[in-house]
Amino acid sequence: MSHQILLLLAVLIPGLTTSQHQDKVPCKVVDKEGLCQGLGLLQVPSLLPLDIEALDLSGNQLQRLLVSPLSLYTGLHHLDLSSNQISFLQPGVFQALPLLQHLNLAHNHLGVDPALNGGGLGLLPRVTTLDLSGNSLHSGLVERLLGQAPALRSLSLAQNSLMHLAHHAFWGTPALEWLDLHSNVLMDIEDGAFEALPHLAHLNLSRNSLTCISDFSLQHLQVLDLSCNSIEAFRTAPGPGAEYQLTWLDLRDNKLLHFPDLAALTRLRYLNVSNNLIQLPMGLAPDRGDIKASSDGWSALPTSSPGWNASTCSLSQLLNLDLSYNELELIPEGFLEHLTSLRFLNLSRNCLRAFGAQRAGSLPSLVLLDLSHNALETLETGTQALGALRTLSLQHNALQDLPLATFSGLASLHDLNLQGNRVRVCLGPSQPGSPAPPGCVAFSGLSSLRSLNLVDNELETLPAGAFLHTPLAELDLSANPGLEVAPGALAGLEASLEVLALRGNGLAELLVDLPCFSCLKQLNLAENRLSRLPAWTQAVSLEVLDLRNNSFSLLPGSAMGALEASLRRLYLQGNPLSCCGNGWLATQLHQGRMDVDATQDLVCRFGSHEEVALSHVRPEDCEQGGLGTVNLILLLTFALVSLILLTTLATCCCVRRQKFSQQYKA
Repeated sequence: MSHQILLLLAVLIPGLTTSQHQDKVPCKVVDKEGLCQGLGLLQVPSLLPLDIEALDLSGNQLQRLLVSPLSLYTGLHHLDLSSNQISFLQPGVFQALPLLQHLNLAHNHLGVDPALNGGGLGLLPRVTTLDLSGNSLHSGLVERLLGQAPALRSLSLAQNSLMHLAHHAFWGTPALEWLDLHSNVLMDIEDGAFEALPHLAHLNLSRNSLTCISDFSLQHLQVLDLSCNSIEAFRTAPGPGAEYQLTWLDLRDNKLLHFPDLAALTRLRYLNVSNNLIQLPMGLAPDRGDIKASSDGWSALPTSSPGWNASTCSLSQLLNLDLSYNELELIPEGFLEHLTSLRFLNLSRNCLRAFGAQRAGSLPSLVLLDLSHNALETLETGTQALGALRTLSLQHNALQDLPLATFSGLASLHDLNLQGNRVRVCLGPSQPGSPAPPGCVAFSGLSSLRSLNLVDNELETLPAGAFLHTPLAELDLSANPGLEVAPGALAGLEASLEVLALRGNGLAELLVDLPCFSCLKQLNLAENRLSRLPAWTQAVSLEVLDLRNNSFSLLPGSAMGALEASLRRLYLQGNPLSCCGNGWLATQLHQGRMDVDATQDLVCRFGSHEEVALSHVRPEDCEQGGLGTVNLILLLTFALVSLILLTTLATCCCVRRQKFSQQYKA
């Protein structure tokens, strides 16, 4: 008997010691909130104030959640048990907390052994938010766990192992408004699974394995995320008079072959169908305007058929449409006509060869249009179309011979990106000479344009007055090898230009009077063949100057001195800098007034000698070098004079000897 008592004490004493140790763990209490996160706790502490209203036990090592001592804190409104190892819930554990409203059980082990949690969470009469994400929950266990939660409005079941949703899955949560099911493996949702949720407004089904939404009928839903599934078709349930509240629909990263059926979604504001397989019927000619409704085409695109009017009008309140990363070869005629509220349209990364918006009033609210990374050869814009457009992205297309006034009718255009095309620039409007060559585009007179990118357009010439009456603040003309910048090419930009890039053009001479550009802050002249700059003799605004990989040997203070007050970063790597004669630059390095070449040490050369760090060059090094040169010159001069004198003396001696010999013989 005594042996058994001793054995029992041996088991109990460590447990008591552990309990006492846990109670002494320094939880903080701030404004009736117990802060016990990340303390390595093995159980709920029992010595906290009994009137606390919030308890954070996240990031500990709890494995079992028992009624005692949790039931001590009957005033709890918030309970955070996330990121523990809880696999067992004692029946009735949460019923001991009658005021509980917010319960977080995310990232535990509730689904590891379902037999341990047969009683589930029990009745949760006041709980409004519940997080069960990351618990390895599988289909069937959710229903048993949830039980009755009549006040629950927000539920997260994300990052679990759900494959199937039964029609009765949420019968115990009739007040649910927000439901997150992302990152499961859902392949099937039974009819009526959400019918018991008349208030459901936000539903996240992203990152599952759904293949089709054939009868969408959630009329009260406002936000639906179906991204990152394998959906091939989306169709609303048939039925006249249905008034759907859906305003936000995300179908990106799926396998849609056709544009979704949106005829009943009259309140839609945001639609993302990017990164799908949407294309037009096989063999459809680009000039056809009679695209018919069929299972092989865009099921909701307007055509000349009267039956398309409802589909057209359903998009009239759309604000944001993303069709990027699909396989579109053309936009059906009339598709854009009724998108009168659209502000953002993304058609990038498709196979478009032409785009047009010529009708008066076409896309009147559009602010941003992205047509980049297509195969555009034709761009047609009407004088009264796209009246609100501010940003037009056309980079990486095949635009070449555009109409002269392609951009002149875009009254609000602010940013224009034409990188990677073959656009030619016309002469300014007041420039004398022959008429503009065919195919060139006018960039003068665009009063709203502030940013223009003409990088990599194989530009051969930038003519005079190219940007007259166009108050550009940013202009990038880089990567046009062999570009000839005519005198006066940038005339008219002196009071507006802030950023100018001429990188990689092979320029040997810069025929631009840079000191006249009083607002210029960033200037990139890298990767050219420049060896001199115009002299800045008055204070300017230049902050960043990039001269890398040119032919500069000297940057004299007489030309650069006026930049000292404004210049912050100067890049000079890759130039054959002389160690002597760059006193201004050496001073900047020694005094640290500006960042020269960031973290790299600038190098220079003494004549043809090895490269040395410019920051290590001392004034006396150049003086010694100069004195040595002078001494060498003096020595050579002395030797030459001596040689001349000796030669003259020898000649005189020979002449006298000859005369003496002649007299002696006589």
